[in-house]
Amino acid sequence: MMKIKEMFRYFLRGRKIKKITLGICAMAKKAESKPMREILSRLPEELFEIKFFGDECILNQPIEAWPVVEVLIAFYSTKFPTEKALEYVKLRKPFMINDLAMDATLKDRRKVYRLLQQQGIDVPNHVVLEREDPNKTNTVEEFDEYIVVNGVQINKPLVEKPVDAEDHNIHIYYPMSAGGGSKRLFRKVNDRSSEFYPSINELRTEGSYIYEEFVVTQGTDVKVYTVGPDY
Repeated sequence: MMKIKEMFRYFLRGRKIKKITLGICAMAKKAESKPMREILSRLPEELFEIKFFGDECILNQPIEAWPVVEVLIAFYSTKFPTEKALEYVKLRKPFMINDLAMDATLKDRRKVYRLLQQQGIDVPNHVVLEREDPNKTNTVEEFDEYIVVNGVQINKPLVEKPVDAEDHNIHIYYPMSAGGGSKRLFRKVNDRSSEFYPSINELRTEGSYIYEEFVVTQGTDVKVYTVGPDY
């Protein structure tokens, strides 16, 4: 079967065509990653001129000095100035491959859950504990087999997720009938991404969290990716 790049070359042979300028506005660690290189390698060089903005440009140059492109891929990672990038989009009006304005939603797990529910997508049974507002009163009761947060019961095993989606310090608490204890998940260090604490059963007392019932998957890590508006 003819590959995509070969197909483009076949139809474009002998023709002169203006290349589409495609900007990659992301921190170097992401823009130069293996997955990104793999994606870009599939774009025919006869059709696309790829411009990497780079960390120096993104962080230190005014948006007026950023490369002018027709199509833009931009997404958040640590230190990425989303608001600055949005100002660039407003100024140059490139065609956006992804919705950069949704960044604020994706950074807040509460907003993500609300969005999923609005679209009729199932989410685990959960409750939100919000401590940002000092005027808001929260009640938390802890028991051997479950917790009650603001009147909502969540059975163990349960997951404690920071509302900040950039915070990957997620805890899992087990019922005493199964031995109790808790597991702490974190960004992978070498070959480890979790650690079990058999004697720690208490919830964290600072910060805002989503508490949800643990979804049993027989040890399988289930990830769901979406591509485009129809999938």
